[in-house]
Amino acid sequence: MQTAYRLAKEKDERTFPCQWYAVNWSKSLKKRPLKISVVGLDIVLFRDQKGVVKAVHAYCPHRGADLVLGTCSDGHIRCPYHAWEFDGEGTCKQIPAHPKRPIPDFAHTNAYPVQEKAGLIWVYPAVVTDPPSLELFPELDDPDLVLSPYDAVWSAHLTRAVESVLDVAHLPIVHQKTIGRRLAKEIEINFESEGDQIEIHNGDGILEFRFPHLWILRPKKQRKAKFINFVTFTPVEKEKTLIFGHAGRNFAKFPGVNFIFSYYSSKILKEDQAVVESQHPRPIPEALRLEAHVPADGPQVRFRQRWYAFLTNKEPRIVISDTKKA
Repeated sequence: MQTAYRLAKEKDERTFPCQWYAVNWSKSLKKRPLKISVVGLDIVLFRDQKGVVKAVHAYCPHRGADLVLGTCSDGHIRCPYHAWEFDGEGTCKQIPAHPKRPIPDFAHTNAYPVQEKAGLIWVYPAVVTDPPSLELFPELDDPDLVLSPYDAVWSAHLTRAVESVLDVAHLPIVHQKTIGRRLAKEIEINFESEGDQIEIHNGDGILEFRFPHLWILRPKKQRKAKFINFVTFTPVEKEKTLIFGHAGRNFAKFPGVNFIFSYYSSKILKEDQAVVESQHPRPIPEALRLEAHVPADGPQVRFRQRWYAFLTNKEPRIVISDTKKA
């Protein structure tokens, strides 16, 4: 991995990995279309006649009307301006003004790979027919676990948001009234890093991170009562990040407890938010030597090395200024 200094490029802070990103909760998409944004792309989600989620570019190729203002029927989405209809693959199926004329190629629009997993809608923000598989943590499919959802929107660059969940040293300081109230400020960091994975051993828990945006806390030892916490990060713009999470448990499954777990997890995120949103420079610096580091920062240093490698290699990427034209 790259650790040496590299001059920053203007587009670095607008460049993000092309990955499956969570964009909203599955329960939020019903009969009406739903508009979302991811890495600078405006996308409209809708369900076809079988209830399968579809994702197309948000604006009609005819006169640029926002398709979210339209309606859905027979598995298609209909533009609110001139009633052009599009299927889930972005193919224009009907132009009411000229029903007997062939539909021209320029009438079609972009469609994006989309799927539902772990109660979330995930979009792959590239026009491809064969996207990579979406691999999540197995705990999210465990039928014995009840998942309590929570989410947040931060005015922060993806890299700063991700580093907040890799930073163990801040827990007794930022979270002194919640999860850090019994933790000592002095720590000896214990972690392992290989490829896209970072694993941090912290007390009775293990934190696993998968580059660039998936994180889970699981118990170090198997016990009768099990608790996990999952978080995923989605870049919306260069300084706007969506966070979706699940607090999972196999105990206290009676009604009403979900709200308590969701509320507590949201409270912990809120404690981090103001600090992370205050950080400058907005993304992580372009080289390690531009900020001070101590041994407790080991996991963040590994993340930065992997991020620098991403910026300099040929991995699939999205540059936000380019996606505005999609």
